Amino acid sequence: MTGNLLEGWRVEAYGRSGDGSALRVFLPAVDGPVDGLLVAAQHGEEGATALLVRRLLERVTGHETRWAVVPVANPDGLLNGTRQNAAGVDLNRNFPSATWLPDDSFTYPPGISDERRIVENRTNLSSPGQHAASEPETRALMELVDRLRPPLVVDVHSPLELLLPRDDVPAGVVESLSRSADLPIVDDVGGPCPGAFDDWLSDRRIPTIVYEVEHAGLPALCARHLPGLEALLRTSRTSDAESASIDRR
Repeated sequence: MTGNLLEGWRVEAYGRSGDGSALRVFLPAVDGPVDGLLVAAQHGEEGATALLVRRLLERVTGHETRWAVVPVANPDGLLNGTRQNAAGVDLNRNFPSATWLPDDSFTYPPGISDERRIVENRTNLSSPGQHAASEPETRALMELVDRLRPPLVVDVHSPLELLLPRDDVPAGVVESLSRSADLPIVDDVGGPCPGAFDDWLSDRRIPTIVYEVEHAGLPALCARHLPGLEALLRTSRTSDAESASIDRR
């Protein structure tokens, strides 16, 4: 995974999944503080997000960015084609946020149209685990966040086709991503998602954007989303991120 197509990236295992797969983070070429952390494929049946981010890693070299990237946060679920990890837990309901609940929760709150669920393996209910942070993938991602201390996190999902930013995300970043990919900016997805990654990050005062792509083939996803994501990764924290132009090419 470190061939010529992934120039400059340093690849490290930040943990192991429940079935023993390496959890990998791609780090910029230069050691030091990161400008952000981008995470994809917390849900295994959202494999298109992993492929999209892989293309992102191929198009932005590790020399051009200060971002860290986790292309597959749930490798066991990706391998099995399931939303949950190998233990049947939805990782995005397993974080020890103030919102975590012990009961199963709706994958999408009632009212989200069936047409937007798309994938056969989606379940109506999500298990939060026996307790918060019960899963090795959850704990490893928490430890990675604590280690990197990113000033911004982008959490990539599908297929709701929207941006869900927290209030503390710089408005210019959100507006540029929205404009580049023609994505609506929303303040919720119709109801709570207890124990979600972005809830836990918010508790820790880490600005976060949930970035939901649509259900589409990889060429269409790349054409729509890579320009804005590439520019985000290339925008240095030391530059004026608010005025950076990441319009569609």
